[in-house]
Amino acid sequence: MNEDSGSLDVRELEILEKIENNGHLTQRELSKEVGIALGLINHLLKKMVKKGWVKIKNVDARRIKYLITPEGAREKSSLLYKRVESTIHFYLEAKRVIKEKVMHLKNEGVESVSIYGINHISEVLFIVLKELGLELTYVVDDNKEGEVWFGYTIVNMDEFLKSGANIIILASFDKKEIDSFCKEQEGVKVVALRD
Repeated sequence: MNEDSGSLDVRELEILEKIENNGHLTQRELSKEVGIALGLINHLLKKMVKKGWVKIKNVDARRIKYLITPEGAREKSSLLYKRVESTIHFYLEAKRVIKEKVMHLKNEGVESVSIYGINHISEVLFIVLKELGLELTYVVDDNKEGEVWFGYTIVNMDEFLKSGANIIILASFDKKEIDSFCKEQEGVKVVALRD
């Protein structure tokens, strides 16, 4: 089995978290909850027992219970910190990339922009816009119209187009989505976060 260490760390963390919350889960239930094959759950549990992270207790002839050992709790904590560090690194890198793609607007004298698409990327984009001093005019997402996002009521694309605003930043790194959106919105200046 040639899995990269990072993906195993995430899976081990998820298994330890699930066991901590409910030690009576079967391997089949763990497999479904973590979203990996039953055979891999079995392999990882055996590995965790061998390392002393998890103990198996027989409840009766047909049922067992998984218990996290103090060593397992320490490892879970360590894995959680690794995951947080990785997430922070990803966030900072995403912020840097987004800032590079949006900075030219500020340099061109643009004062306000709108965002299309509500997701994790748009949250980072929102922070970048605030740092650059660009005003957010509209938040647009046809699937979330009427919802409130960071104090802005989300509008649909038709309402955005009627407003006369003409610069919209597409909160996506997906090349196909970017190309399709740019074709559909020919009359609007679309700023893509990816070439």
